[in-house]
Amino acid sequence: MGLLSETNRRLVDLQKSKRFRIAFVVVGVLAASAYFLPAVIKSYQFNSIGQRVFQVLREADLSKGETAAVQFVEEGTVTVAGVTYGDPRLTGIAPSFFDESGRCIAPVDATTILISSMRPEWIPGFVLESPGLGVALWLGAVFWLALVGVFGLGWNFLLLCLGSFLLTIPFWIKSALADSITAPPDFETIFAIIGISFLAMTFALLTRLALVLLSAPHPVFAIAQSVVREAVRQRVSVVFVIVLVVILPLIPSFIDDSEPLRYQIQSYLSRSISLTYVILACMSVVLGCSTVAFEIRDRQIWQVMTKPVHRFKYLIGKWVGIMAVSGVGLFTASTAIFISVEVLKTRPALDELDDLAVRTEVLTARAGKVADYERIPPSQLREIVDGQIDADVELSQRIDRGETTLIRARADLVREVTKEFDADQRKIPPGASKTLTFSGLPRPDGQGGKELRLRYLFHCGSSDTHEVHPVIVRFPKDQTWIDLQYVPTVGAFLSVPAELVSEDGTLEVELINSGFNADTNTFFPAEYSLFWDKDKLEVLYHVSDFEINFLRAVLVDWFKLAFLGVLAVSTACFLSFPVACLLSFAIFIGGSIGPYLGISLTQYYPTNFAEQVVAGIAFLVHTLLNRFGEIQPAQMLVEGRVIPWSEVWLEFFWLVVVWAFISLLVGFTAFSRKELAIYSGQG
Repeated sequence: MGLLSETNRRLVDLQKSKRFRIAFVVVGVLAASAYFLPAVIKSYQFNSIGQRVFQVLREADLSKGETAAVQFVEEGTVTVAGVTYGDPRLTGIAPSFFDESGRCIAPVDATTILISSMRPEWIPGFVLESPGLGVALWLGAVFWLALVGVFGLGWNFLLLCLGSFLLTIPFWIKSALADSITAPPDFETIFAIIGISFLAMTFALLTRLALVLLSAPHPVFAIAQSVVREAVRQRVSVVFVIVLVVILPLIPSFIDDSEPLRYQIQSYLSRSISLTYVILACMSVVLGCSTVAFEIRDRQIWQVMTKPVHRFKYLIGKWVGIMAVSGVGLFTASTAIFISVEVLKTRPALDELDDLAVRTEVLTARAGKVADYERIPPSQLREIVDGQIDADVELSQRIDRGETTLIRARADLVREVTKEFDADQRKIPPGASKTLTFSGLPRPDGQGGKELRLRYLFHCGSSDTHEVHPVIVRFPKDQTWIDLQYVPTVGAFLSVPAELVSEDGTLEVELINSGFNADTNTFFPAEYSLFWDKDKLEVLYHVSDFEINFLRAVLVDWFKLAFLGVLAVSTACFLSFPVACLLSFAIFIGGSIGPYLGISLTQYYPTNFAEQVVAGIAFLVHTLLNRFGEIQPAQMLVEGRVIPWSEVWLEFFWLVVVWAFISLLVGFTAFSRKELAIYSGQG
C-alpha cells in the first residue's frame, strides 16, 4: 500500500508539470480527431445521399406511372445513381405516402426510413444526421480534454476512467453471457456508470474554469470567486450537484422500454429537465441566502467592508458568483440530458410510425398557427345587444328598479354574444362544412421540403372516447381530400405537404362533417355536430432543430435561476437566513404557478368579500410574477414546440435586467442602512 500511495503521489505531482500537460493535450486531441474526423466525413456523405433520395421522391408521380414511384410502392425501394435504397418496413405502408393525386406527401419521412439501413452502428444517430453538430461535438471533446490537461487533472482523469471500467466489468460479463433480450439493460447500466464519472469530471472542470474566468483584479469578480469556492466547500451545495450527477444518467433505466419510443423520450425530457430546474433553483436560493446572511451573522463581512468595496459591488459580486455556480450545474446537467436523449433514440421503436413521430413530433422545434377566425363587426354587435335588451322585459325592469345598470347589462351581453359568435366559428353541423384559413405559414421553399402537421382534437355529442366518428379534410388548392376517423377528445396529427401552402403563406383547409362509404362510393352526414377549442386545431411547421431549441430552453432556465439568485441575495440583506429562504421560495412558487392562476381567475367568480380578497391576492400574484412562469421550457420541449429567440431575450430583459435591478435596489436600500459593525462584546 505504501508503494501504491507513493506512486500515486508522484503521478499526481507529474500531471502538474508542463510536459505532461502538453503531452496529454496532444494525445487527447489526436484521439478525439481519430474518431470524429471519419464520423463527420461519413455524416456529410450520408446527408448527401438523403438529399438525392428526397429529391427523387419529391418529384415522383404515381398517377403517371413513373418508375421511382412504382418501385417505391411495390418494392419499398428507390434507385438513385444505380444504387438501390430500401427498408422492409416500407413494404406494407409505402402506398400511404402518396395522396389521391399520386404525389408523395411525406418525402422526408420516407427518405428517413429508406436510408436508415445505411446507418453505421459506430456513429450516433444525432452525429450522422447533423454534420454541423458532429463538428461541434468534435470541438467540444477537444476543448474538454484540453481543460483536463491544462488544469493538471490528466492522471485523475485516467484513474477515473480505470475506476469506471472496473465498475462496469460485472455488467460486461453479464451482457456477454446473456442473450440479446437481457443484454440491453446491462449496457444502459454501463452507460449510466460512465455518465456519472464523465459528469463528475465535467463539473470539476467547469468549476475550475469559472474560477479562472472570475480571477480578474476587480472587487466584483473577487467576491464572485469567493462565492464559487464557498459553494464547493459547503456540503449543501455539493449535495445538490451530486444528486443531479447521479440521478440524471440513471433515469432512463427506470423508463419502461415497452412503451412507444416517443413517450419514453418525452417522459425523460419532462422528468430530467424539471428535476434539474427544481434542484438548481433550491440550490440558488439556499446558497444566495446563506452566503450573505451567514457572513453578516458570523461577522465575516467585516473583513470585506473594511476594504474599499462598495456595498452595491458586494451584492453584485455575490449575484455573479451564484450565477456562475448555477451555470456550471445547469451546463453539466444539460450535457447529461442531451446525451441521454440521443442514447434513448437508439432504443427500438414500436413501428415505423413511432420512429417517425420521434423525429417529426418530439425531437424537433415546431411553431403553430391557429386559423383566422372572423370577428363580429362592432355595428352588428351593437345591434344584437340593443335588440336583446329591448326584447328582454325582465332585464329592462331590473334596470328600471336599479338592480343593475345599462352599462353593466350591455357589458354582460357583449361577452355572451361574443362568446357565442366565437363558438359558432368552431362548430360544424352534420353534413355541413367550413373552410378555415391559416396565415403566416412559411412559404413552400422556406420549409426545405418538410411536411406540415395539422393537429386536431375534436368534440362531438357526449365526446365518448370509445366511439369513432368521421370527418373529411379537403384542401381546396389541389382538390384533394382525406377521409378521417377521429376519437373525441383525443388529439391526432395529419401530414400536409408543404406545396399546399400558397406563396403568400396561407393554407386553406375545409372540414366537412361527413363520412365516405367506400363500398357504395357515397358520402353520408355525421351523427353529431363537430366542434373544437381554438387552440386545438392548428398547423404545425418546422422552425429549427431540437439541438438549438434545447439550447434556448437551457438559457431560459438559467435566466430564471439568475433571478432567484439575486432575489435570495437581496432578501438576505435585511432578513435572517430562514426568513429570507421562506420569502424567496414563496416568490419562486408564486411565479411558477402564475400562469395557472391566470387560467383559474378567468373561471373564478367571487360571491362574497372574503372570496374577493382571495381573488385580489391571486390577481396581484399573477400580474407581478406571471412572466416568471409564462415560458415552461420542459413542457415546450416535450411537445416539440419552438422557443423563439425573441422570447429568450424577453426573459433576459425582464428577469435579468428589470426584476434583478428592482431586487438589487431593494436589497441595497436595506443593506446601506444596516449597521454591520455593531458588536456586543461576546463571541
